[in-house]
Amino acid sequence: MTQADPASADQALLLSALEAGAVTGVGAVEQRIDTHLSHVLLTRDHAFKLYRAVRMPFVDLRGVAARERACSGEITWNVGRSRKLYLRAAPLLCEGDGFALGPGPGAVVDWAVVMRRFDTALQFDQLAARGALSLAAIEDAAAMIAEAHAAAPHRQGGDLGAVIAGLRRTCADGAARSGVSLDWSAVLGRLAAEHARLAPTLLARAAAGKVRRVHGDLHLRNLCLYEGAATAFDAVSFDDDLAACDVLYDLAFLLMDLRHVGLGAHANAALNRYWDEAREDEAALDLMPFFMSLRAAVRLAVALQSANAQEAAAYGRLSSALIGPHAKKMVAVGGLSGAGKSRLARELAPFLPGPAGARILRSDVLRKRGLGLSAQAHAGEGAYTPAARSEVYRELVAAGLAVAGGASVILDATFQDASSREMAEAAFGPRLHPYWLEAPLETRLERVAGRAHDASDADVAVAAAQAPPADLSLRWRRLDALKPLAESCSLICADLGLPCGRG
Repeated sequence: MTQADPASADQALLLSALEAGAVTGVGAVEQRIDTHLSHVLLTRDHAFKLYRAVRMPFVDLRGVAARERACSGEITWNVGRSRKLYLRAAPLLCEGDGFALGPGPGAVVDWAVVMRRFDTALQFDQLAARGALSLAAIEDAAAMIAEAHAAAPHRQGGDLGAVIAGLRRTCADGAARSGVSLDWSAVLGRLAAEHARLAPTLLARAAAGKVRRVHGDLHLRNLCLYEGAATAFDAVSFDDDLAACDVLYDLAFLLMDLRHVGLGAHANAALNRYWDEAREDEAALDLMPFFMSLRAAVRLAVALQSANAQEAAAYGRLSSALIGPHAKKMVAVGGLSGAGKSRLARELAPFLPGPAGARILRSDVLRKRGLGLSAQAHAGEGAYTPAARSEVYRELVAAGLAVAGGASVILDATFQDASSREMAEAAFGPRLHPYWLEAPLETRLERVAGRAHDASDADVAVAAAQAPPADLSLRWRRLDALKPLAESCSLICADLGLPCGRG
């Protein structure tokens, strides 16, 4: 329940003065943005964020000291690229008959976070609404999140069972006050059962240091492009315990939000880029249906509190869909260098079952990872001996088997040697759906010559020396690499009995 006290009335006077341009040190306010927890006032060059004087089920901000802690926390916990946006936490003072931005001699009546203003049209939610959120931007965001998680301090906590119990109370309160009729209890019941199943895995990850003090609120509205780079802001600042969770639960908010707005391809791109950058355990994909479903349930509770029946119902449906079950698929995409395997894998992955589509496992990326190299670094000739190639395929198959519990899998490799194909076929049996991309030599050479910032080390000479396998079994369905990607995806989806659509 949201509660206010006389402090909110006092804050209203301050807000009126801010909007009137009557607060010394702030300047003319051009726009005011209100959320359930804050008021943000925009001037020409700066943004001033005040926490609302309210109490909600998860936080009490009615006291000035509590709002000071929240503002100071913003400076502490918005790290990495966000540092460019955040300037300071500043007191707002009563000065004579008016108000002023501190520091100064007056009595402190409130606190504000002072930020550089950025173009709100470049917030990810706004970009998404205009159809202007690029895959490159979302992949950059995933890489940024992986980097932030690697640097985040370890914490205890992250009790998601308590989160589910709190959601029951919040949903019951919101539904009773708003009169919204919705079977939210069924959603939370499935989450509680899944939490019990995953409890040993969650405890093991906590013991391994996967619970950290993270951003805590990574939805699209809290990401923007600033100076051309994906930047997160508005990290949870008022409660360290609330922001202490498994790093994948932090990521799950972004993936869920992308699904909510119908950007399944973006969710898939973010998931794959994060896993590649963070070098996360492939088996941990088994957690993502639960994590993403729980994030949707949190938004369901917020919608009930706001008496938004339509939004609550949408999040309820999404939460149920995310937790599954998912009829996961195993696909292999083979072909000579330049045939377009990776392009097809990226195009196909969002269509395959899973909370964020399929995990793409690319032999070129695994090879570099095993050598401790970045994906764009050159591996050297020693990485391509017959023994080294066999080892990469063993790792590829092992990673695919690890993923299989949590998502569909696409194995992206040349599969030029019979031994590599036989290894995949033996590991996955009849579950494997293998495809072979065929392209003319001149097309392959043109594509390889045009590569930039790619994980593959194959150059034109390597591509020219390759020959199609003469012993390709009939099990490997041949695809014409010159046909449009959408056509190839439709064919594969038909083979797998899947609708060719995203969401």
